Amino acid sequence: MRFPCLRPAAVTVLVCALFPSAGRAQIKLPKSAVNKAAQAAGVPAPSSNARYVKKIDLTSAQIGQVNKGLATNIRIAPEIIKRWEKAQNAYDKAYADYEKKKEQYDKCVESENSKARARSEAARKKTDAAGEQVKQGMPDENAMVAQAEAAQAAAERVKNGTATAADRQTLADFQKTMAGVQGNTGAMMAAAQEQAAIAQAAPDSIKKKCGAEPTAPTLGAAAGAPAGKAGAGAPTSAAEEINQASAEAAGMSDKEYRLAMEKAMGFARSNTQVQGGADTPEDEAKAINQALVQTRELLDQAQKENVELRWM
Repeated sequence: MRFPCLRPAAVTVLVCALFPSAGRAQIKLPKSAVNKAAQAAGVPAPSSNARYVKKIDLTSAQIGQVNKGLATNIRIAPEIIKRWEKAQNAYDKAYADYEKKKEQYDKCVESENSKARARSEAARKKTDAAGEQVKQGMPDENAMVAQAEAAQAAAERVKNGTATAADRQTLADFQKTMAGVQGNTGAMMAAAQEQAAIAQAAPDSIKKKCGAEPTAPTLGAAAGAPAGKAGAGAPTSAAEEINQASAEAAGMSDKEYRLAMEKAMGFARSNTQVQGGADTPEDEAKAINQALVQTRELLDQAQKENVELRWM
């Protein structure tokens, strides 16, 4: 729908657009009445700085959702900010107490770790020493193979009853050799197990001696902030809590609301007006313009009440 006589110069022009017969009579109405009439009719209110476009990348429904979020922001922001500011003092005291406890805990942990490192180093040296003994006590590979073959042959003769005193001595010498190797290997394994046990026991020793590690307080908990809706963590600031609540009121995710809010506020501040036509149906253009009027009113209300409407 187009209104040939619509120009942004005077109040009577809008009357001409809305009520052609009244326009000829030069009826003058208060500006507020004109704006409300324009809003009801879904046409731009008279303005010298209006930005007329054929289409925007938000629907009237999306702007309506944003308006719900902005209205929620204005309503809840003062109380939430007050609550967080009050919680700051309690949080500062709790954090100072946490730092003291954490310092004591860290000293205790370092002391226990130092003791564990000393024990582990001693066990490592024992492991190395045992390993060296195994190495030194190990016969030459070729000699050991020869001794093993001779012992095997001697054992066969013992089994069939033809063994001599030399065969029995061969078996005794081989068993002595293997006992030495096994003894040194066992000592090395025992030392290695001791070293592993020391490492495994360190956490239990720390817990027993030092207790549980202190947990740092959070400002959100001190402020009684909600746990956060699904997919979002608990808010860590007043602004974040306000934003999450506003997005929830808008029925959007935090990301969707932030993007739509920034766009809607930009259109409202630039006094954007959508003209119905091929790009935007008349009914939708009217709905968008009406929704943007409400957005501008919310921006004015926020400014009047000194409430910030921005994503942080």
